[in-house]
Amino acid sequence: MDPFRAYLRQFPGYTEASLERAAERATAERFDAGEFLLRMGRTSDRIAFIRRGLFRQYYVVDGKEVTACFCREGTLTCSYQSLITQQPSDLAIEALEESDVLSLGYRDLQALYDADPFWQQVGRMAAEQEYVVRERHARFLQDLSAAERYAAVLRDEPDLLQRVSLQHLASYLQVAPETLSRVRKQAVRS
Repeated sequence: MDPFRAYLRQFPGYTEASLERAAERATAERFDAGEFLLRMGRTSDRIAFIRRGLFRQYYVVDGKEVTACFCREGTLTCSYQSLITQQPSDLAIEALEESDVLSLGYRDLQALYDADPFWQQVGRMAAEQEYVVRERHARFLQDLSAAERYAAVLRDEPDLLQRVSLQHLASYLQVAPETLSRVRKQAVRS
């Protein structure tokens, strides 16, 4: 519970009682690399706090996987659109490493919202953080060249280079694997 407690403490109004309400409803889950928290076409029935490990969210366009984000320790992951609407997801969420999560089912999350204003605030602020991350990534793709995107990953998330395949990184940067190889070689020369 310690990483989850640390995550919750960032939100105003945190109390141990609020944590205990969630702990009573949370389920610990373990995923091996390659296992899915959510498959495309299925309705998201839970939100997961990543205690250890790494996941990627991706969708498919014209038969090609496009990585929307990498979700790491100390963050939440789910298909928010599917969770909120209770409609099938166009995203898949796949473990890239052996990973441990604490998950809260949709009904349990709704019960927490009803029982404790703190959880309403967590839900709102987590959704706002997700929106900011998505907007930044959209601008990242729109405004930066392939070389600048790679440099930003080197600067801001260097551990990804050790944790994800080049294919997944290329898909996240929205460049062809060959382009990523060329950009990497140029970065080494610089």
